[in-house]
Amino acid sequence: MRGHRDYHFPMITILLPLASISLLAVPVPPQVAPAEVVRALFSDHFKHSMGFSKASVARKAKWLSADFLKQLNQELDRPSNPDEGPNIDGDPFTDSQEYPTRFQVGKATAEGALIRVPVLTSGNGRRHTIVAVLRDEPDGWRVDDLVYEEGKTLRNLLGK
Repeated sequence: MRGHRDYHFPMITILLPLASISLLAVPVPPQVAPAEVVRALFSDHFKHSMGFSKASVARKAKWLSADFLKQLNQELDRPSNPDEGPNIDGDPFTDSQEYPTRFQVGKATAEGALIRVPVLTSGNGRRHTIVAVLRDEPDGWRVDDLVYEEGKTLRNLLGK
């Protein structure tokens, strides 16, 4: 009998630490696909005021890269000069003066370390494509810039 207990005691000693390790393991949430990040950003944008404001940008923060968010907020914090027109006139997320009423997210394509996702906006007699450029950050894919049809980018317009 004694030999039987000695055989099982070391086995339990080995299994308990292994069981403890598996209980401590935290599942890693699956990363959201770049096109889904863009869809969530634009869904939020179309549901709320499309004006370029601190509140609008703050609401979008979870889908924006840290550097892009910082640059957007710096633009919003910049004092305006009454003798000059604003750097951002209209909605910079849809590149429009008259807000579109619909959007459709296209297929994501890789360009080096970046992902590009086209977004077709329409409504008010206009169809327009913006390309969201995403960067992989520690917390997942985040929009890092928007490229307009004529080749300008939102980042280029900020801070001019």
